[in-house]
Amino acid sequence: MNATGWSRGLEVTGSGTGVVSHAGLVLLRQLSDRTGLTSGLSAALPSPLGGHDRGRVFSDLACAIADGARVISDFRVMGDQRELFGQVASVPTAWRALKEIAGGGDRARRKVTAAVSKARRHAWAHGIARHGGLPPVQVADRKLEGVTCIRLDATVVTAHSGKELAEPNVKGFGHHPIIAACDNVREPLAWVLRPGSAGSNTAADHLRLLGDAITALPPALRRKLMITCDGAGASHALVRELDRLASRHGYQVTYSVGWELGAREKAAIGTAWEAAVDGKGEVRERRADGACPDWRCAHRACWAGEAHVTELTGLLREGPDGDQLKAWPKTMRVFARRERPHPGAQLTLFETEDGWRYTLWVTNRPADTRGWLGQCAYIDAAHRVHARVEDVIRTGKDTGLGHFPSHDYKINQAWLDASMIACTSGTG
Repeated sequence: MNATGWSRGLEVTGSGTGVVSHAGLVLLRQLSDRTGLTSGLSAALPSPLGGHDRGRVFSDLACAIADGARVISDFRVMGDQRELFGQVASVPTAWRALKEIAGGGDRARRKVTAAVSKARRHAWAHGIARHGGLPPVQVADRKLEGVTCIRLDATVVTAHSGKELAEPNVKGFGHHPIIAACDNVREPLAWVLRPGSAGSNTAADHLRLLGDAITALPPALRRKLMITCDGAGASHALVRELDRLASRHGYQVTYSVGWELGAREKAAIGTAWEAAVDGKGEVRERRADGACPDWRCAHRACWAGEAHVTELTGLLREGPDGDQLKAWPKTMRVFARRERPHPGAQLTLFETEDGWRYTLWVTNRPADTRGWLGQCAYIDAAHRVHARVEDVIRTGKDTGLGHFPSHDYKINQAWLDASMIACTSGTG
């Protein structure tokens, strides 16, 4: 059976009779076919003799998830419209396909990942040919051209029943997957399903995820990278690997990783602060309503929306206690940001006493960087937009990531693969 022949002779017309529901599925299904995703999955997944093409089934499942399917039985939406989609697998066949992929283990997953990456390269090549490159990375009011940005983050998927490896964690009960997304196009590149008790900063998981994400990129886009991770995912091993990647000849890798506010950092925090900027590039400092007439005053009640940035590297490396960062790469710089806490913010004892909320991060951006990107305010802005990875995660939870349908952990891993393909198709 020709798995991609269903759309031949398909027309969109304002006349005729009958109603086609979920018509948008046609576009997603054609996108999968024309980027080579369906044929790639067909080659990757063995199909039973005389049975449904497993690549077609898995591709259709991803389309159904993108259309809003939360459980595998929702797959019947496509099967109910045979006149439009042709012969579509039944719900039990979709279950069997997931079980077969789960039974294939890591080898089957690698083949699926390779098919997805090949389709991505095809789709991106057309976009780059048309627009001259990937969309730039937005940093406040500036645009960072020619850089591919990868953002790493973890999320908790709540389980409402005793599913395999759903375990308690600080945010509840469920699983704890991690995702790497391309910020340029807000698209997931790599993902790993993990037990609920997996740590936020488990180095082995992040290193695997980082390697998979870079591999998923077209080779030409791996030369100039920006990689970010929040403080929850930071580890010595991750920073060391990022430093190794940055040291390769012919490659440019800039990282920005969250950092803990420890005793040495508290001691280094001083009074030399610069004003931070907001998303519009404007200074994050304004007079409050009813402020006193002295614009140079230090009255806390006279200022609203205050935020400042400073660098701590010199004090930590060359202070009275010697080099306190000698165990870390020489190129690593430490920055701190302080801002007035918002109502309801959870503060440490140090922050409660000090009256500021602090955020720290490290980067290897050279100190001699020229232009706006070398300014503390924009180095801060470049790290703060790491939060955009939450948009990808939120989209993912709307397209299958928010609910795992099976008790079996490996079947849920296959469902996650289909969900991330759905998320990718929706952003294409």
